[in-house]
Amino acid sequence: MKGIILLANHFEDVEAICTIDMLRRAKIDIDLVSITGSLSLTTQSGLNITSEKLIEEVLLDEYDFLVIPGGKAIFETHISSEITKNVVKHFINKNQLVSAICAAPMVLKDYLENSNFTCFPSCETNIKGNYTSNNVEVVNNIITSKAAGTTFDFAYEIIKYLKGEALAKQVMENVYYK
Repeated sequence: MKGIILLANHFEDVEAICTIDMLRRAKIDIDLVSITGSLSLTTQSGLNITSEKLIEEVLLDEYDFLVIPGGKAIFETHISSEITKNVVKHFINKNQLVSAICAAPMVLKDYLENSNFTCFPSCETNIKGNYTSNNVEVVNNIITSKAAGTTFDFAYEIIKYLKGEALAKQVMENVYYK
């Protein structure tokens, strides 16, 4: 089991780093993949990080799931990015897990019609579907989550989807969540 976290400059720190950490605690492989043409990225809060791969180096068929964190990266890059659109379409067409948090569900708007979803309040106006104010929504192979404050719940649902509820609960207990 292996996934991609799709990154562009100004992604939301907590949503990406916490999700990566929680998945790796669950022994789920996830690669940090940049769509910017550079391995060097700057987070929304100004931290400099190095991604592990460029999207050009990735064979999507080698991956089982996709995670897209929110932040300014959604508005500055992902919404208009053909790369992001193609990566999302690939995972959706293969009926593989696609998870997006905060503003990131906006890049899933073509796939959320007639489905429950959640996202950062005010971002729902651009998405046809059934917006809820829940922290997380899981509908078929799509997981959406509200914001940085719901990242642990988001990671829990991804782990549960991929490896089962017992492991998800164990990981949450190990970090003393709730």
